[in-house]
Amino acid sequence: MSRRVAHALDRLGREDLDAASVAVALKRWKWACHAPAARLQGEHNDLTEFVAPFARDDLERALRALPRHLARELRSQVAPLDELYIAKTVPVPTWTNGNWWENRR
Repeated sequence: MSRRVAHALDRLGREDLDAASVAVALKRWKWACHAPAARLQGEHNDLTEFVAPFARDDLERALRALPRHLARELRSQVAPLDELYIAKTVPVPTWTNGNWWENRR
């Protein structure tokens, strides 16, 4: 994450969206997205049921809170990870609501 994005996050004044919290979320999202597909596709899997969705939720909140040009900068780091996650997971057919990353195993 760039210094500009980190500074903008800290200036939001939200404890849940400070630069450190978003950096941790980005690290966890990277970790989940780079995990082997076999690890991501198992049932009752903490990685796809808790770690990845919570990290991606935090990133989405940051993307929505940042000014457009800074969100674009952060999104350039998140989007390739999203593609990796989509490529390694499958949609849950019975899931009908929520964010796309919550609907994948």
